[in-house]
Amino acid sequence: MDRGIYSATTLGMAKMRQLEVVNNNLANVNTPGFKRQVLVGEAQTFDQTLATLVESQDPYARGDHQRTPGVVSLETRVDFSQGPIRNTGNRLDAALTDPKDFFVVNTPSGIQYTRAGNFTLNSEGSMVTQDGYEVQGDGGAITVTGPGARINSDASVSVNGVNIGRLQTVRFDDTSVLEPVGGTRFKLKNAGAQPQAVQTRIIPESLEMSNVSAISSMVDLITTNRGFEAYTRTAQTIDQMNQTAISQVGKHQ
Repeated sequence: MDRGIYSATTLGMAKMRQLEVVNNNLANVNTPGFKRQVLVGEAQTFDQTLATLVESQDPYARGDHQRTPGVVSLETRVDFSQGPIRNTGNRLDAALTDPKDFFVVNTPSGIQYTRAGNFTLNSEGSMVTQDGYEVQGDGGAITVTGPGARINSDASVSVNGVNIGRLQTVRFDDTSVLEPVGGTRFKLKNAGAQPQAVQTRIIPESLEMSNVSAISSMVDLITTNRGFEAYTRTAQTIDQMNQTAISQVGKHQ
């Protein structure tokens, strides 16, 4: 493949991936506890290229990033910065105040973590997330047996003033050990990294909203879309130039 086309196509694909990420962020701009994703790219280094495997046999071997400038490797990362807090008046809503703290959720795939505190009760009286997974307390699942349940600022759950449990909260000093699962849940990338149990304070009757900025995301969407179109046109132009060069060479033979 022509180096110019290869470079333009690769960067065009990067812009396409960025469009997917930005669109997903925009779709969750009003989702409580959602954390925006960002696409991080970097040029390929020499030790990541096939050229290193033949360097000893080929004195002219060079890294792909040298032979084809602009080629990048991509990685999606999560921005765990704090989202705005919105008062809802719902007694089963809770907002975490430390950006490294999470609620614990029991799912069929194992323990997962979330910052979405818009909890509810299922038909059996268990406190669950909006998608139906049990919220874990310090002693296991929290079951409400009567009316008037509420979450307090110390993360305890009470019914008519009587404490029946406490929401389990944990802290990750390094949030990079987490990867997204679904919209607002996260799981550990490897079993070796474990969170620290903490007794954090929360803001009751409130929710942490998405940390996605609609205005910034719309600007990113427009800019990324224009970049994708530019790289596409570049690849087409190079291809047309190659076709013209080939036809002209044929005429002079």
